[in-house]
Amino acid sequence: MNRIALLITLLILAILTSCTPTPKKIVAVSQCSVDEWRTQMNNEMLREAFFHNDMEVEIHSTSDNSQEQIDVIEQFISRKVDLIVVAPNEAEPLRPVIEKAFDAGIPVVLIDRKINSNKYTAFIGGDNVEVGRLAGNYVAELLKGKGRIVEIEGLYGSSSSQERHKGFHEVIDKYDDINIVSSFCADWQEDKAEAIMDSIGEAIGDVDLVFAYNDRMAIGAKKSALKRGGNNAQIPYIGVDALLDERIGISRIADGTLNASFLYQTGGDKAIFIADCILSGKPYERDNIFQTSVVNKSNVHLMNIHAGHIDEQNGKIEFLNSKLDDFFKDYESQRIVLVTFIIITVLVCILLFVSITAYNAKTRLNDQLEMQKEVLEIQKNELSEQKEKLERQRDQLEAERDKLIEAQGCEEHGEEDKTTIEDETNFFMDRLNKVFDENIDNSELTVEMIGAEMGLSRVQLYRRTKASCGLSPNEALRARRLNKAYKMLRETDKSISEVAYEVGFSSPSYFAKCYKDYFGHNPTESLRK
Repeated sequence: MNRIALLITLLILAILTSCTPTPKKIVAVSQCSVDEWRTQMNNEMLREAFFHNDMEVEIHSTSDNSQEQIDVIEQFISRKVDLIVVAPNEAEPLRPVIEKAFDAGIPVVLIDRKINSNKYTAFIGGDNVEVGRLAGNYVAELLKGKGRIVEIEGLYGSSSSQERHKGFHEVIDKYDDINIVSSFCADWQEDKAEAIMDSIGEAIGDVDLVFAYNDRMAIGAKKSALKRGGNNAQIPYIGVDALLDERIGISRIADGTLNASFLYQTGGDKAIFIADCILSGKPYERDNIFQTSVVNKSNVHLMNIHAGHIDEQNGKIEFLNSKLDDFFKDYESQRIVLVTFIIITVLVCILLFVSITAYNAKTRLNDQLEMQKEVLEIQKNELSEQKEKLERQRDQLEAERDKLIEAQGCEEHGEEDKTTIEDETNFFMDRLNKVFDENIDNSELTVEMIGAEMGLSRVQLYRRTKASCGLSPNEALRARRLNKAYKMLRETDKSISEVAYEVGFSSPSYFAKCYKDYFGHNPTESLRK
């Protein structure tokens, strides 16, 4: 029984374990900003994560606030996530918390931007120094080595802005006739670039070219020039990113808002691929650098075709993702129903098994009890017969002893005064009958017990009883019991057995025998009609 119950319990545990989803590895992403470029990166990460069933991606974006991003990463560390992907807002302020995560044994994948440390697991992004060099060469060639330009940098503390600045000046500083009339940081924001250009536009006068470290800032500067009018609205505006987006990027090259942009891949899918390699123990490259190229009027048409094809494919993938999500929801619901059904079925089987086992055990126990009852009944009958036999033997012995006592009494006493004897006899019999009545239901009542209540010895009791009614004490007691029994049978509805026990007989059969001997007929003939 215990072994079977254990096996059933193990079976249930196996079912529950097999049906319980394996905990997924948590890849926590900390984005430094919220914009179109990072939105595309986030979408790429979520789409790539869909192909890794054992991975769950959480994306937390901050609004170009280093302290806010530090707090988010601290939460990742306290939660002990499996891996952190982070685009640091600034290189130095984010360094300590990223090093802390790395020292805590959490793999860290830097994307787009770096920190001032080598304590990271992998890096994914473009070569921003090379982006700056390519932009410098493109500007120099476009201006033929001569002109006035405005340089709009990104967030001052970010590695990407610092590296683009370095690469750009490596080239531009070689041209004595190219002058940077204004250089300012717009923190990657379109509105901020537009506002600054509004404030300095009149002061710097006409320029020949504006180079911004991303497309949004270049578009903001162009908006400012269009509001003022004049020559600055017609000059080339060059940016970085060449994002496949309707509002910024290559679409603005196609409509003439921008002259050119330098391709800077988002790399969201690559980040998740590298994260999976790290968590799965597969080989991976520590530094994953994307190539860049210029996008301008000469190739934007092909880029637009490519972008349209990519958008179409992305739409199909999103559609398939939604269908698969619906499928997995249905699957999860069906799995829950199936697991519930299996558990209920197993529980019903257990209940059925326990019920059958209990029923069989009860049946066996009842059979054993029935056999024991039969044995006890036989033993009871044998004991009753033995008791009756002993009682008859006791009565015979007492009768013989009473005769001896009577003979002895006759030798010792002569004839007494008859009047005195009658009074004493009546008084004695009243007392004796009272003792009989008070103890009439006691089947264990003996002559010694009666004598003790009367204050007489056994010999004295016998002599007085014999002299008073001509019967021995036992005969007088039996006669009293039988007379009371006769009255009860005639006047009540009690059964023969009930009457027998109430008048002190130990068994109905012995009562019936004594009753017939005394009255000459069976107790049934005296029953109330």
